[in-house]
Amino acid sequence: MQIRAITRKLIVMKRHESGHRFPLTVKVGSASVKIYRGKSRGYDLFTLVYYEHGERKRETFGKLENAKTRATDVATQIARGRAGLLTLSNADRESYLAAANLLSSLGIPLHAAVEEYVTARSYLIGESLVEVVSKHAKRNGNVTDKRVAELVEELLAVKEADGASIRYRQSLRSHLRRFAAAFKTNIGSVTAPAIDAWLRSTGGGLRTRRNLRMSVITLFHFARDRGHLPKGDTEADQVKRPKERGGRIGFFKPAALAQLLSAAEGEIALYVALGAFTGIRSAELLRLDWSDINFDRQHITVGADKAKTATRRLVPIAPNLRDWLAPYRGSSGRVFRSEKAADRAIAFAKKLGFAWPNNVLRHSYATHRLALTADAARVALEMGTSPAMLFSNYRELADEHEAKAWFAISPRRPRNVVALRAG
Repeated sequence: MQIRAITRKLIVMKRHESGHRFPLTVKVGSASVKIYRGKSRGYDLFTLVYYEHGERKRETFGKLENAKTRATDVATQIARGRAGLLTLSNADRESYLAAANLLSSLGIPLHAAVEEYVTARSYLIGESLVEVVSKHAKRNGNVTDKRVAELVEELLAVKEADGASIRYRQSLRSHLRRFAAAFKTNIGSVTAPAIDAWLRSTGGGLRTRRNLRMSVITLFHFARDRGHLPKGDTEADQVKRPKERGGRIGFFKPAALAQLLSAAEGEIALYVALGAFTGIRSAELLRLDWSDINFDRQHITVGADKAKTATRRLVPIAPNLRDWLAPYRGSSGRVFRSEKAADRAIAFAKKLGFAWPNNVLRHSYATHRLALTADAARVALEMGTSPAMLFSNYRELADEHEAKAWFAISPRRPRNVVALRAG
């Protein structure tokens, strides 16, 4: 009987083989083993796939005949093992049949369901699987997926309505439209590995990848807040931040800054002087009003509404900066009427042949201010950052002599300030 059954199955296999219908299936009783055909380096490979004791097994052969022979042996062994189920007690048999019947509508084998259940239970502490799944369903029940490109445009519109700086919006627009072009799908379909792979494919350096990652996180948080992603951490949050590899901080030497300021006038000279002698971030500088600059008490207030960290801080006006600001005393309104002031200053410096590393004015201030004061906590408070960041990035990049030269750079000739004074 058994030999006849095997012979019949081999005849079926021959039919499949003649028509090249893979996978081929070898069955003995209720047991089955599939044979898949593939290629490696131009040669045919035949792979057996079957389950044994709940584990998926794979065996590969170079010849189909060898794969068939092994498949028949495996199917026979499995069938004999299953025959042992007939020795189960009535209660055990009923339990098995009931479980198999419950799973029939899902098309999931009993052993696979049990394996998945055991794995899921291993993650739970004091809760049933049903309770956890119920909570998950309630939390995500109102999530409505949306296309990445649509969310990008919505986010950009919201940032503009909220008064975000032009530079920030330009950065978001550049980053996220590139992201949308790469992911023409719904936001809920984008996974952390896919985001990480995209970041690596952009060809940028570590800083660029970090900035791109932060823009993507902003998009995913926006989508979550709008109900297009489940509550909690998003896939973008799971992408690890690229680590620094000890890159050097780019900063100006006193002689270079003096040369640049000697050539600059008006808005450009003001922007460079404020950045170089206060360390205030570019976006924060562009939000300043003249009312934020206290000439009598010699400090600049960076309000919570203008600070990147949303925390108010006071930045001292060094004696040489006081000279640069003197012509503007009595001015009112925005310090910089155009948010392109930073771009103009950078373009001016590059036209003169100066390299302009990222955040060079802020880095230069931190380098020389820390060398002058030797007080990381004080400088960190002035700059709205952490002492640890200052100490790790700027310590010993300049000495006290260079620091004194930096803060001795003063204007040597009248400046064109008419355009910056509000009537």
